[in-house]
Amino acid sequence: MVSIAIVDDEASARRKLRECFVFLESQVRESFQIDEYTDAAQFFMRFDSQYNIVFLDIEMPDMDGMTAARKLRELDKTVTVIFVTNSARYAVQGYEVDALDYIVKPVDKYAFLLKMKRALARVARRKDANIMLKTNDGFECLQISHIKCLEVQGHYVIYHTYYGDYPIYSTLSAEEKKLPPSQFAKCNRNYVVNLRYVESVRDGACVLAGQELDISRPQKKKFIQALQNYMRGEGI
Repeated sequence: MVSIAIVDDEASARRKLRECFVFLESQVRESFQIDEYTDAAQFFMRFDSQYNIVFLDIEMPDMDGMTAARKLRELDKTVTVIFVTNSARYAVQGYEVDALDYIVKPVDKYAFLLKMKRALARVARRKDANIMLKTNDGFECLQISHIKCLEVQGHYVIYHTYYGDYPIYSTLSAEEKKLPPSQFAKCNRNYVVNLRYVESVRDGACVLAGQELDISRPQKKKFIQALQNYMRGEGI
């Protein structure tokens, strides 16, 4: 079962999304648990990282959808966010908060079906996306989406993650093979980065979660192509 939150102040919009989910269930082998919220404050009072997908209305009173998405990303880096909006002009802002997609009101059930197939594919991959590391202290199980990058330092590879750093005795090439190539790419001989954390690329470098890393000339073409594929939704 996939857990869904709909955060929208318009009752008619929430009802229309519910109808779309009834149609979706007739088309895919999946069931859905859906909770509705009339505003972002109500949503955050109950939020405990229990949702796979959150639908956020862009234009809500008090706290708009973009502000809510930024706050949501502080609490949960991996939940799939889809914006619901009256105008497509707001969609480009979704890149700031790693939104998967946007839906323009009134929602068309066939367009909804296509977008949700993509969202469900991402949710399915993230459910099983873990890696076990052998560290000096034992073993550590990491969620792959929480890994920001891998850095080689001497005979060690440092896993830089959302929760801290984990050094292991290995090589960068060996560790890179353990990770999904659709999500990770080498930017130079010392770093493999998680593409979901790339904020921008400029002047021969990528900005990764606030840190600037050089993109070497031999890796530039492959790195840019990998990033473009990821942004099109071919990554995790």
